[in-house]
Amino acid sequence: MHFTFPNPFRLIAIAALVVACVPNATVSGQSNDSIPSRPIDRPSGLPDAAMRVPSLGSDALNVYRDGQTLWLLPSPESIEARSFHLPRFCAPIRSLNWHDDAKRDLGFVPEPDHWRFSWKAAVAAEALIKVVFDGAPLLPDEVSPTEPAGDGSVMLHAHHASTFGEKLRFEPQWYKNTVGYWTVAKDYATWELKLDQPGRYSVAVLQGCGEGQGGSDALISIRDGASTVAELPFQTIDTGHFQNFRWNHLGDITVTKSGTYQLRIEAKRIAKGALFDVRAIHLVKQAK
Repeated sequence: MHFTFPNPFRLIAIAALVVACVPNATVSGQSNDSIPSRPIDRPSGLPDAAMRVPSLGSDALNVYRDGQTLWLLPSPESIEARSFHLPRFCAPIRSLNWHDDAKRDLGFVPEPDHWRFSWKAAVAAEALIKVVFDGAPLLPDEVSPTEPAGDGSVMLHAHHASTFGEKLRFEPQWYKNTVGYWTVAKDYATWELKLDQPGRYSVAVLQGCGEGQGGSDALISIRDGASTVAELPFQTIDTGHFQNFRWNHLGDITVTKSGTYQLRIEAKRIAKGALFDVRAIHLVKQAK
């Protein structure tokens, strides 16, 4: 019987062709690991469109985002501790719950600069928390100054506020959606905004204040850097409950030029337990 052995160079060429067809082969030091793919540790039940956001995660949890929804996967350490913290976002929350059991206990406390989640009963290792927002979940440093509408008016929402002090914070729950916990007179809140028309603006605050808690003195100011260009003192009104929101028309302010400004609300005197809750501020350009 006669055998013919392949040419050695032909063998090398065939081997190179086989290697090129293998999915995990590398070329010039680059592997397919750099191509986005479904990670092997991706939790079950997570929608395909939800992508991991490493900048929002920490040792305490992994964070995935799908549009206006965040999916939170606590780490084993957080599962054992039954709690974790998440940065504060500038968006109101429509709903939050365990993905596999919406009725299971889940505590939520918004602190001034972070949000705290906690639970009492043990949960599975891959338990997911689903947080649905009413807008894009932006971090505070991602928020741009609020633009005016075509008529020159500007609507400032609670979720775009920056809060300063000991207690004041944005409370994002669907039944609150407010700047609240205004129990310390030195605390204050600010909003960045653009005014594209100089002139007079009517100012109203969408506020809530508990029964018997009205009558506190406060001040709205418009600032341009270190300079105060307009001030409007006002009193809070009793709305019967801190989550009973009602428009409080405060009066007018005047700015002499267009530009980017900061609106600030501060307490001058808190009559009872708290100043008020603020859901929105509306500045309406006047004709004359």
